[in-house]
Amino acid sequence: MEKIMKTMMVLATAFLLSTNVVTAQTSKVVEELNKSGFWMPYVQWLSDDGRMNGYLSRVDKYSIGSLEHTLESLGEDYKRAEQLLAARRDIVGKKKGKKATALLAKHFKDVEAAERAFLAAQQAQERIKVLRGRIESELRMRADAVMPAGELKLFSYHFGNGFAGTHFSIELQRNDNGHGGKLTRLNENRMFGPEEEQAKPEVAEVEDSVFQRVRDIIEQGQLYKVGHEYMPDFDITDASSWSLGIYFEGGSISSGGYAVGPDYGDALNEVIKYLGQLLKKDEGQE
Repeated sequence: MEKIMKTMMVLATAFLLSTNVVTAQTSKVVEELNKSGFWMPYVQWLSDDGRMNGYLSRVDKYSIGSLEHTLESLGEDYKRAEQLLAARRDIVGKKKGKKATALLAKHFKDVEAAERAFLAAQQAQERIKVLRGRIESELRMRADAVMPAGELKLFSYHFGNGFAGTHFSIELQRNDNGHGGKLTRLNENRMFGPEEEQAKPEVAEVEDSVFQRVRDIIEQGQLYKVGHEYMPDFDITDASSWSLGIYFEGGSISSGGYAVGPDYGDALNEVIKYLGQLLKKDEGQE
């Protein structure tokens, strides 16, 4: 009986292959590819070897959170690529050359476009393997970040969007004599009004306690663990950029990014909010 069942399964499989019947998942993939005419990964580091190598050269600059997020994004693209390649295997089996092309032609309006999509998916999977290996190695080897020692000397944050013409900056700098310091904030939009009507910097003299409070927020909020660089995994244009520089007696924190904010952003926002409240009090606004 068992032998008869095996024979029937083999015959059924042969019949399906001969009639080129495909699975529901393959039908869905075929429909989507016929509609779009192309396939590409969502993660921009997979677009070509140049972008992949560019990312690899900066792996040590990204935060642990950023690296982990990129791993998740790569996993999603790997699944998408595998669905496409599985559909090809479902359609052509082990056939090659003209026989494979003939089978693909039964399902795709543009066989050449479909083959380009299959190649793109295959290349994406190969790049994913390279990126995964490097990221996982970096996560294993990464040393824990340490809060810089000593008093805070300078906190500087800039945020802007050149396309929109907006710019915001806030800076807290200790005086050269080591006592107290100056707080400066600028919030402007160059798209509205003539240059002479643009906002002027707000300035206030502050005491040592302000520097200590900012230092405490940074340490308690673990902002010192921020990465050196932030870039989105997905290609985004006309977005905002930012930079952060924090200097202590015994070290510094430097970071910046485009289209995506930093880890531990709550601590950064708390510092900005706290310093902004000091400027309002200096103006007599409660």
